Amino acid sequence: MNFSTVDELILCSNDTCQNVHLTASSVLLYICMAAVIILTVCGNLLVVISISHFKQLHTPTNLLILSLATADMMVGVTVLPIYFISKSFCMRMDRTFCYFSLLCSFHFTFLSIYNVSFISVDRLYALSNPFQYSNKVTFKLIFTVNCFNWLTSFGYSMAYIYINGISTGNVLCFGNCTVVADGLWASIDLFLVFILPCSVILLSYMKIFIIARKHSKSIRLAKGNPATRNRKYGGGVPKASKRKAATTLGILVTVFVACLLPYFLSISFSAFIPDTLSLKVFEGTLPLLYLNSAINPIIYALFYPWFRKCAKLIFMLNIFNTDSSLVNVLTDSG
Repeated sequence: MNFSTVDELILCSNDTCQNVHLTASSVLLYICMAAVIILTVCGNLLVVISISHFKQLHTPTNLLILSLATADMMVGVTVLPIYFISKSFCMRMDRTFCYFSLLCSFHFTFLSIYNVSFISVDRLYALSNPFQYSNKVTFKLIFTVNCFNWLTSFGYSMAYIYINGISTGNVLCFGNCTVVADGLWASIDLFLVFILPCSVILLSYMKIFIIARKHSKSIRLAKGNPATRNRKYGGGVPKASKRKAATTLGILVTVFVACLLPYFLSISFSAFIPDTLSLKVFEGTLPLLYLNSAINPIIYALFYPWFRKCAKLIFMLNIFNTDSSLVNVLTDSG
């Protein structure tokens, strides 16, 4: 890179932003980075197209999953490329682009966290109030929740960056574009972005697990009694289907929390760790936080038969056929 002033050169001469010579290991690393970005963007794009195109998937829960996939896809479009570039090359950026990169990182991370928390609450209500769910949880309600989530996330992220500020100077390296919050803001951010939503997620799935065990026990008793089995068979299948859906979403949530926990623990205990070690821990946990956006489509592919069927139809370009949106994609989903 060519720099017009000595100050710009100094900004790009520290340890956080330095040129990397191409080696066999670095080329392999760049290939892995590109693979992660492609998986994140294309995997979540498949989810977005599937839920948007096939009318059978137009349910309130899938509307929340659509919001989650959109946020994860935007992580792959904006956050991951900027992050990988900052770790690989010495490139300068102006303050506007710095603000943009920080806003994308905070905004889409916030969105993903709260989308998962809303999904857990939705599943809890569906299992605990199956007869009221379809009447009370409507598309209009979920659409309003999603809009509120996106607007709140954007507003909070803007305020967080504006109040805490970024590194000084009009020209920055990618590695120097950071926000350092004070003690109060750090505590507020930790509570709003991690403790509150993750508490909701964990409590919801604890209750879901309890309800699922009760349903499982009821079904076993019904199967053991021939008279009861015939009478309750119609109610047992939907319950089993809902338990399966709850289990799948539980796996999604477990992976999600596992990806977030190391990052927020490193921030929480950074004051008790030496600065050099704290920086290494932070840099080690941040990729795990971002990689969750790439893991979610893999979970869909492994545990959602409808996603696999939709992906096959999309790859074969069958979605361009007449009335393709009416295809039954839930046939084998159990």
